[in-house]
Amino acid sequence: MRVTGTSTTPCVTRHFNHCWCVCLCVCLLAALWFHNVLNVDSGVAVNVFWRHLAADQYDESDTYGNRDLVAASRATHSVDRAIKLLDALPGDYRDFFARKLIARIQSRACKRVDS
Repeated sequence: MRVTGTSTTPCVTRHFNHCWCVCLCVCLLAALWFHNVLNVDSGVAVNVFWRHLAADQYDESDTYGNRDLVAASRATHSVDRAIKLLDALPGDYRDFFARKLIARIQSRACKRVDS
């Protein structure tokens, strides 16, 4: 694997990796990594999830472990509702208050990463 650049994700700037897998090659991704896979040929993907948090943190109907944790899902819906409310404002105001909300989330919820 080789580093090909950087990417800014919410809260954290990280390096991203670019990987070409060949026949019988395995690529392991760390937990909580933003990732995207492009299949240029045929391939098989296997997802393995460990449930190590309290049972109420997980969606009961999430058989395969693909869904967000319950609190994260609720927070996402709240953000979607906030964005919908901001849509009623004129463009410059919507932008200002959206940036204010982003800054609040970053200051209150994101883990600080020292450069």
